[in-house]
Amino acid sequence: MIEIVTMSSKGQFVIPKELREEMGLERQDKFVIVHDKDNILLKKISKEEANKAMLNLMDKTSDKFRKAGITKRDVVEEIRKARA
Repeated sequence: MIEIVTMSSKGQFVIPKELREEMGLERQDKFVIVHDKDNILLKKISKEEANKAMLNLMDKTSDKFRKAGITKRDVVEEIRKARA
């Protein structure tokens, strides 16, 4: 199936109803977005997969912060500055 869709001013687009039905897509489904130079790929993932990926990312980020000597206090201070 090939469809042409238009992106809104907010960067949103609609997956055509026929395709959503064919793929069993439902409201609040989670997706991973992968891109390269000219392509965007959406891959549906389960809530459990999304949670696992987020926890994995948090672990990797924590490790990098620890190795760089960045503390929780440093992060809180940077957030405070950005909000000001």
